Amino acid sequence: MPRISQRFIERKVKRPETGQVIYRDDELIDFGLRVTRGSMSYIAECRVNGINRRITIGPHGRLDPETAREEAQKLLSVMTRGRDPKEEEVKHKLSQITLGELLDDYLASRTLRPDSIRSFRDVIRRCLGDWVPMPVADITKEMVESRHRELTSTTRQGTSGKAQANAAMERLCVLMNFAMNKYEIEGKPITQKNPVDRLSQIRAWHRIPPRQNVIPDHKLACWYKVLISLRDTKIRDCLLLLLLTGLRRTEAATLRWSDVDLDGRVLTIRAEVAKNHHEHRLPLTEFLHTLLVQRQKKTGNSEFVFPGRGDKGHMVDSDHVIGGIAKQCEWKFTVHDLRRTFLTTAEMLEVPHYALKRLAKTQPYLTARRDERVHRRER
Repeated sequence: MPRISQRFIERKVKRPETGQVIYRDDELIDFGLRVTRGSMSYIAECRVNGINRRITIGPHGRLDPETAREEAQKLLSVMTRGRDPKEEEVKHKLSQITLGELLDDYLASRTLRPDSIRSFRDVIRRCLGDWVPMPVADITKEMVESRHRELTSTTRQGTSGKAQANAAMERLCVLMNFAMNKYEIEGKPITQKNPVDRLSQIRAWHRIPPRQNVIPDHKLACWYKVLISLRDTKIRDCLLLLLLTGLRRTEAATLRWSDVDLDGRVLTIRAEVAKNHHEHRLPLTEFLHTLLVQRQKKTGNSEFVFPGRGDKGHMVDSDHVIGGIAKQCEWKFTVHDLRRTFLTTAEMLEVPHYALKRLAKTQPYLTARRDERVHRRER
C-alpha cells in the first residue's frame, strides 16, 4: 500500500457500497484512512496493554493527510508507551463533570415526583446557579462554608434565610455523595471527601425549629368569612377542602374526578401523589360531599376537581389569593397551616390517636394549641 497522500486519495480511494474499507499507510505503520459510503476519516490503530485501540483522528477534508499524519505520530507515540487515549479521555471527562451534569444524572437515576424534581432544580439554580457549570471536583469546603454564610441573609419574603441556606447545602450534600459513589477514576472517587461535611465539622448548620403555625381560634371566623366571599370559587373550595380534610396542597390540587366517589362518599389520594407513596381513602362529610357535587357542575370537561387556567391541567397558582385573605384577616398563613389547623382542632375534640393518624396519614402534630388546652386543664 503506497503512502497516503492527497494525490493517492483522489486517484485510488473508492467509496464502498456497504461496510468500510481501511487504507493503511506503508510509511507510518498503524496510520490509515477509513472509508465508508458517506465518509472518510483518518485513524491511528495500535495495541495498548494487550487491547486493540482504534482512535479516530478526524475527517478527511477538515484535515489534510500531512496534518493527520502528524497527529497520528503523536497518538502512536503515547499508545506505544502503554497509555490509552480513550481511557484518558474518559478520565478527563469524569474529572470535569459539572454540577449541572451531576444534577441531571442524579435526578434521572431517582424516581421522584415532578414537584420534587422542580423543587430540587429550583434550589440549586437559585442558590448555587454560578456553580452549575463548574466541575464538581473544584467545589471546595471553603466555598461551601462561604456560600452557606452568604445565603443566610434576609430574603424577599422577609425570612432569615437560614432555612434556604440549609436546604441548598443539604441538596448539594446529596449530590456530592452521589458523585463519590458513582464516578471513579482508577478506583478512586472523583472527589475524595464531601465538602459539605465542613458545615458539620464547624457546627455551622442552622437550627430550624419545626413550623407549628395554625390559624388561631380568634381568627378562624374572620378567615372563613373572607374565604366565603371570594369570587374565585375554585380556590375557595380548594382551601375549604384542605382545612376540612388535612390534605396537603399537591394532593388536593391534583385531585381528579376519577379519584372521587360521590355515591360512596369517598375520595382517594393516589399512591403516586401521596407523600408516603401509599394510596389513601378518606370519607366525605355531608358538607364536603355537597361542596364536591356543586364543584362538579362547574368544572365542565376537565378531569381535575380544581382545573388550571383554561381547564388545562390542574390548579397551580393560588398564592395571590392567599395573600389577599391574609391581608384582610390580618393574619399571615400558608397553605400547610390549614393541615396543622385540621390536626390540632381534631386533637382538641379528642379524636382518638389512631383515627387521627389514619385521617392524616401521619403522626399528629403536637402544637401550641394542644399545649394551651393542657394548660387550661391544669389551671
